[in-house]
Amino acid sequence: MSKSSKSKKQQEQPTIHVGEGVAGSNIIIGNDNIVNVQEVLKTTYGLFTIPQPVTDFTGRDAELAGLKASFTNGAIITGLSGAGGIGKTELARKLAQDIAENFPDARMNIDLLGTSEKPTSPEDLMRRLLEPFYTGQKLPDDETQLKGLYQQTIGTKKVLLLLDNAANAAQVRPLIPPAPSAAIITSRQHFSLTEFGMHEPLRLDVLSPEKAREFLHGASPKLNDSQDGEVNALAKLCGYLPLALRVAASLLNDRSDWTANTLLNRLQDEHTRLKRLKREGDYDVEAMLNLSYELLDDDLKKYSRALGIFTAPFAKVSAQAVLGIADADELDEALGKLMARSFLNTQKSQEVVADLYSLHDLMRLYAVQKLLEENEYEETLTRYAEHFLEWASAANTLYMKGNENILVGLAQFRFIWFHLYSAYERCLPEQKTRPQSADRWLSNFPGRCAYVLDLHLPPRERTLILQTALDAARRLGDKQTEGVHLGNLGLAYADLGDARKAIEFYEQQLIIVREIGDRRGEGHALGNLGSAYYSLGDARKAIEFYEQRMIIAREIGDRRGEGNALANLGLAYKNLGEKEKARKVWQESLIIYRAIESPHVSCVEKWLADLE
Repeated sequence: MSKSSKSKKQQEQPTIHVGEGVAGSNIIIGNDNIVNVQEVLKTTYGLFTIPQPVTDFTGRDAELAGLKASFTNGAIITGLSGAGGIGKTELARKLAQDIAENFPDARMNIDLLGTSEKPTSPEDLMRRLLEPFYTGQKLPDDETQLKGLYQQTIGTKKVLLLLDNAANAAQVRPLIPPAPSAAIITSRQHFSLTEFGMHEPLRLDVLSPEKAREFLHGASPKLNDSQDGEVNALAKLCGYLPLALRVAASLLNDRSDWTANTLLNRLQDEHTRLKRLKREGDYDVEAMLNLSYELLDDDLKKYSRALGIFTAPFAKVSAQAVLGIADADELDEALGKLMARSFLNTQKSQEVVADLYSLHDLMRLYAVQKLLEENEYEETLTRYAEHFLEWASAANTLYMKGNENILVGLAQFRFIWFHLYSAYERCLPEQKTRPQSADRWLSNFPGRCAYVLDLHLPPRERTLILQTALDAARRLGDKQTEGVHLGNLGLAYADLGDARKAIEFYEQQLIIVREIGDRRGEGHALGNLGSAYYSLGDARKAIEFYEQRMIIAREIGDRRGEGNALANLGLAYKNLGEKEKARKVWQESLIIYRAIESPHVSCVEKWLADLE
C-alpha cells in the first residue's frame, strides 16, 4: 500500500520500525518506509523489532556507560528525555544493542506517538505488545484481564521494551514490566516514575564542541579536508544538536559542488537558518521543533515565544519581566512546565543569581520566528530592553554609593552586559524590525549607566555607543540630550588622547547648550574645552575657558563646578610658572572642596604642599 493511500486510522496507529540486521531479517527500509505492526505480527520477527542504531553513533559514551551501569545494578527501567533532535532514540537503540544478550526472549520497539494529537492509549499499546506472543488468539476485552495477562506474560520472560516517544508518565506507567524484563523509555517530557525506581531520568544535552566535530567528521568524509575552524563554525551554527549536525552532513554529502564554506555561508543568516537545515523528504529541524511547540497549550506557546528573545542564559527575574507574569507561583509553574517539556534548560551560576535558564540556540530561532509571525516581537523586545536598562541603571546607582557597593554594582553590570548589548544591537536603525521606542532607548542607554559603562568598555568601543545615542537624540529632536552626548563623546576622545577631536564635540555641545539656555551644560562644555586645550599645551587658552566656567558656576550656585574650575586654573597657572596665582586659586578651591566633602581635597592639599 502506498503512503498516500493509507487511511487516517492506519496512519495514527503506532508502528514498529524494522531495520537491516534485526534478528536476521532481510527487510530493509528508509525513513519513510514503515512496516505496520499488524503486518509484522504475522511473523516471529514481531518479537525482535528494535532497530539497530546508526553505524556512526558517537558522542554519548558517558551517558551510555551510565545507562548500562544502571541496568547492571538491577534497574528495571531507564528513562531518556530531552528536546526533539537531541538523539534520545539513537541512544536508546545503542543501549538496547549493548544489553541485548540479557533479554533473549524478546526485544520490542513501539512508537507511543507522544508528539501526536492523540497519543496511543496504554490498553492499545498492551495489545500490540502482547499480540506477537499470542498470534491468532483473541486477547481479553476486559481491561483488568488484559493488564493481568500483560504483566504475567512479560514478567515470566526476559523482554526488553523500547517505549519510544512517550507522551507522559501516565501513558507508560501501566506498561512498565516486572523483572526480569525491563524497559527503556524516551520522551520529550521530563518525568519520573519513582515507584519503579526511576527517580531522575537522564536528560540529554547537546553534544560538546569536540564530540560535535567528531560527529561531523564521521558523517561527512568531505569535512576531513576542511579547516578545523570551518568544522567548528559549522558545529556551532548547528547548535551542536545531533539532528542539525546530521542534516548539515547530509546536505554536504548530497552536493558534490559544495564545500564546508558553502554551507557555512548558507547558514549564517539567523532568519533563514532553520529553513535551510532541512533535507527534502527526510530530516527537518524546523518540523521537529514544531512538533514540540504544537504540544503546548496557548499560554505556554505564548511564553515559549517570548523567551526566545533571550540570547543568553537568564535569571528568573528577567523571565518575569519579559513574560509579564506578576505572581511568583504562576511564573514558577510556567517555567516548570516548559522545563518538563524540554523547552528550557537550567544551569547553576556562580555570579549574581543562583539559577539560570536558557533555550537551545535553534529553539530560540524558532521562538523568534513565531514571535514575528504573531506580531509580538516588538512588544517583547521592548520589555526585554527596558528590563535590562533598568537593571543597568540600578547597578550604576550601586556603584555610585561607593565602598563595598562598587564591586557589587560592577558584578551586576558584567552579569547583564550580554543581554544589554543584545538589546542595543536589536534597537539599531538598520534592523528590519525594532520597537517604536528604539531611538529613545538608544538615546537613554549610555546616560543611565554612565559610570559602570565607562569602566566596562574601552574608550574606542564607548565612542561607538555614544555616537549611536547622539544620532538617536538628533532623530528625536532632543536638543538637551544631544548636548549631553556631544559632551560625553568629547570626553571619550579625550580618554583616547585625541584632544583635537574632543574639542570638535565640545564646541558643538557649546553651541547647542547656549541655544537652549542650559547654563549648567554650558559650564561643563567650557570646562572640558579648557582641559582639552591644556592637554595640547595651550595653558593660556585653557585659562580663558576655565575662567568662563568659574563665572557660570558661581552664577548658578554650582559649588562643585566652581571648585573644579579653580583647581584647573591652578594647574594652568603653575604650568605657566605663575605660582602665586596658582596658590591663590588652589586655596579657594580647597575651601570649597572641604565644604562639600569632595574626594579631591587631598589632591589639592598635595599641590599646595609641592609649591612650598
